[in-house]
Amino acid sequence: MSDQLFSWYSTDAPGQRFNADAKDRSTLVTYFAARHQQHERLALNSLDVTFTSDRAGGFVFRLTRSADDGLPPTRYGGKGEVQCAIRPISLAVWSMARRPWSLLELLPEALALVVLVAAIGTILLWRRRSAQRRVHVVT
Repeated sequence: MSDQLFSWYSTDAPGQRFNADAKDRSTLVTYFAARHQQHERLALNSLDVTFTSDRAGGFVFRLTRSADDGLPPTRYGGKGEVQCAIRPISLAVWSMARRPWSLLELLPEALALVVLVAAIGTILLWRRRSAQRRVHVVT
């Protein structure tokens, strides 16, 4: 990362970086080493480019973040910017925060659950009626 083009790297706890800390590039290597010690993992789920120019590119992302210091796999959303005007190309902005589930995202899972419950209910009802028919035929 270039000192001249770096703006910030921010996230919530654990490993919180806000305000002046987020903008202090000189502490990033130490910060990343500490997060590595906690086995922090960022698993990218989606990435969308929001703008590009000959100087920079912006993006938004969704990821799953986890670490040994009290962070189970958790959904995060964020944004960033890459500076392309200098070589090597460098990350100038990274900002991420927890992202709660939205109802629209849960809709497919909820629908699948409803279909599964309906299928199980249908099977149980069919088996019960089949057993009742057998009892009536025998008597």
